[in-house]
Amino acid sequence: MGAAYQLNPKTVIRGGYGIFYGPNYVSFAVNPYVDPTSSATSSFFASNNGGLSPASTLNSSSCVLSGTGGLTNTFTCPSPGPFGPTLVAPVGRNAAASTFGLQQTPLTNIGWRNYKPAYTQQWNLNVQRELPWGFFLDVAYAGAHGVHLQQFRTSVDQIPDSFISQAASQAAVGQPVTIAQKVGALNYPFSTPLPGNLAPASLIQGQLDRPYPQYTDVQLGAVGCCSSSYNALQVAVNKRFHGGGMLLVAYTNAKLLSTTDTLTSWLEGNTTGGIGNIQDWNNLKNERSLSSQDIPQRLVISYVYDLPFGHGQKFMSDASGFKDKIIAGWGVNGITTFQKGFPLKITDGNPSLLSSLSLGTGTLRPNVVTGCNKTGPRTAGEWFNTACFADPAAYTFGDESRVDPTLRQDGINNWDFAIFKKTYFGSENRFNLEFRTEFFNLFNIVQYGPPNTSFGNGSFGKISGNVNNPRLIQFGLRFSF
Repeated sequence: MGAAYQLNPKTVIRGGYGIFYGPNYVSFAVNPYVDPTSSATSSFFASNNGGLSPASTLNSSSCVLSGTGGLTNTFTCPSPGPFGPTLVAPVGRNAAASTFGLQQTPLTNIGWRNYKPAYTQQWNLNVQRELPWGFFLDVAYAGAHGVHLQQFRTSVDQIPDSFISQAASQAAVGQPVTIAQKVGALNYPFSTPLPGNLAPASLIQGQLDRPYPQYTDVQLGAVGCCSSSYNALQVAVNKRFHGGGMLLVAYTNAKLLSTTDTLTSWLEGNTTGGIGNIQDWNNLKNERSLSSQDIPQRLVISYVYDLPFGHGQKFMSDASGFKDKIIAGWGVNGITTFQKGFPLKITDGNPSLLSSLSLGTGTLRPNVVTGCNKTGPRTAGEWFNTACFADPAAYTFGDESRVDPTLRQDGINNWDFAIFKKTYFGSENRFNLEFRTEFFNLFNIVQYGPPNTSFGNGSFGKISGNVNNPRLIQFGLRFSF
């Protein structure tokens, strides 16, 4: 809904509010294949002899189902048969589903039981004012609040934080650390030996303290776990020139906070430097920070201007003939962009007692040294003060934010510029020949890529490349008739 009010002939006030729901299939994690009861797969063999003949044909008789469910279900068909010699049957909704699920590492399911539709509330209030000399001003406040936003997958099998604290206290007084004690084969808690870290020789006591100890991890897809808030001041100034052309200056000052960033984290590479990952799945409120896509300031200046030379123009208005064809029709246009860089996401790459136990915790982060100024020389060899970070104590989480509130990667300082020449000729100037020379990144300014943000890595704080293209010049010729 929206409203507008004309305060006077040169001033208009506008406002609006809306709620927008996201589709329930917005997350790839709700793909039916993710459901363990639908994830049985069969290998496909088109040919067993290098393509000389098909492995299967459609002229078989019946196929016989054998097995009790899960991975033991098979279809045995006469050879040749429409499905080949064997086909792994879907586990279905039978008792064997649990057996099948125990072999999934990790177990990923669709969190429909906890599903809440994601939606965004958006609102704005702006004032539009006509200014002297043909300028037009638009000043707006815009806000948004994301509710029940989805993670791609949400872990629900992390060991309780209180058990982690208990392990730390036991270690401090020299007692055996129960969380890391091995479970002997004689008191193995599972009726069926499980693979990997759940095997009798590898199982640790801490695994049994997890909500679902029979799995290495349990992840739910499309769970509305998270939220966001956005507030921005938006200012735009526009002017149209009588002789041809326009100028637009747009500035945004904004802040974006969130507990999640994107459902497609694999797409956030060199541009944003990745995303801030969850550290403690049991305390999502503590994961609230700046968003990985937060851009506090952005200024864009765009313009098109026809140079006032030639017949009937401000300068050399008496030109005619060949002289007018040479000096008339010139113009320039361009876009200049200044933007603050994306915030950095600092992680702890050093092995720790907590991360090495593999008890469902997320991506661990380091501690911030108290009183240390994290701002550095901003050079490719040392983008920030790496001495301001330290490993957290054993069995504890780091206090660094999911997304750092003060450190940012290099921002945008880009100038695109073009010169063009239009020449009209023929009867009633029916024909037009336009020549353009375009300069992208006119001043060849380098925009550094994000530095290495893994504490403990030998390249921590160093930049290894850039994310923009060098100066590019291209020419174009267009004939219109």
